[in-house]
Amino acid sequence: PILDAAEDAGVLMPSGCRMGICMGCVLPMKEGAVRDLRNGDEFDQTNEQVQTCVTAAVGDCTFDI
Repeated sequence: PILDAAEDAGVLMPSGCRMGICMGCVLPMKEGAVRDLRNGDEFDQTNEQVQTCVTAAVGDCTFDI
């Protein structure tokens, strides 16, 4: 997940339950695309709200932290 990758890189991001329930990890995606790890849905809209604990990047992504 994006949240884990960010933390591994030393970037602190908001989080909560870490399983997609509390919405504590939601951030606006400025550019790029992500895939929801629960159902495979892809999101690629500018400023779309993304749950970083249950999505993975599909290429390069930028978030407004």
